[in-house]
Amino acid sequence: MNNELQTLIDLFLKILHLYSLISKKPKDYGTGDLLYFTEIHTITMVGKNRKINMTSLAGMMGVSKGAISQTIKKLVSKNLIIKTNLHNRKEINLTLSEKGRQAFKGQKSMQKEIFTFASALYNRGTPEQRDLVRRLFIEISANMQMRIKVLESAGKSRIYEN
Repeated sequence: MNNELQTLIDLFLKILHLYSLISKKPKDYGTGDLLYFTEIHTITMVGKNRKINMTSLAGMMGVSKGAISQTIKKLVSKNLIIKTNLHNRKEINLTLSEKGRQAFKGQKSMQKEIFTFASALYNRGTPEQRDLVRRLFIEISANMQMRIKVLESAGKSRIYEN
């Protein structure tokens, strides 16, 4: 493997490690509750997709129904998400409680800092560079999802933390 490729791989692994460290630390998003990354990400997805069901949410987040069910159970117990059955007992819709909306707003303000940084990087890039980054992210995401499926089918991994 050439040195440039090895340097890029090492940098990518460093980013993954730093992301892992950040996602393991719970934060207060204005409700007094310490929420892990998985929990606030779930709140964000429910906040952006009103009355979403658990199956759709799991698909959008790239996790199993069992994993999303565990996260939703925690968020319901913290009074951040409300579960409702509109049509039948199997289809459970999710909405944010008032406290959940408060966490959603808190997360949005924290995200503005990240988006300001990302926007500056984005604006410095050419359309070709942006397209390359987008394609890389799509390919990396697809590769990681494929690896998760292989691990899950082998029964060697549970893709859920917290």
